Amino acid sequence: MNERRRNMVIKTFAMLDKTGDGRITIEDVKDIYDVSGSPDFTESRLTKEQIVSNFINSFEGKQGNKDGIITLDEFISYYSDVSQSIPGDEMFISMMEQSWQCPEHDNTKEVAANVSLLVKEVRAKILAKMGGDPSRLKKIFSDFDANASGSITLDETTNMIAKLLISVERKMVYPYFKLIDRDNSGGIEFEEFESYILDKN
Repeated sequence: MNERRRNMVIKTFAMLDKTGDGRITIEDVKDIYDVSGSPDFTESRLTKEQIVSNFINSFEGKQGNKDGIITLDEFISYYSDVSQSIPGDEMFISMMEQSWQCPEHDNTKEVAANVSLLVKEVRAKILAKMGGDPSRLKKIFSDFDANASGSITLDETTNMIAKLLISVERKMVYPYFKLIDRDNSGGIEFEEFESYILDKN
């Protein structure tokens, strides 16, 4: 795996490692990994947690200890194997960006322009849903907070954008999410959401 691909893999791992402890767990992945298309989930054979656990274990390969934890070395090893079957760098980078909603570069003009547009579109759509009544914002927030955790996760942000019928490349979701999640907690709390929608800054 060349340097460009390796850097993309390391960046993706860092994004997934919410706690920064050098390990990816079910907790880190479950709000990003979409199980809705899995027959095991749709036919109620496995829970979301079981599917995510199986998914994580698949990263560990023959040398893994199936402990439900992915280290950086295991993550790199997995994608080194994947990399061998993908001839072009652009194809590999695109696959990583779309799979994990993480752009190769956050600070390009293209990303900045797309995120700026997304910020405006989401705000406009939610203001329209409010109908001029700020008291409705809490209910709107709760609707997007599907697991009722008190914050909107990255996965829920992706779903929110889809429900608002906004078309955007998946790789733009993470930079948008980071912009709204001002305290870098890994979730958008109501206060952050309110500040963003009502443009209180």
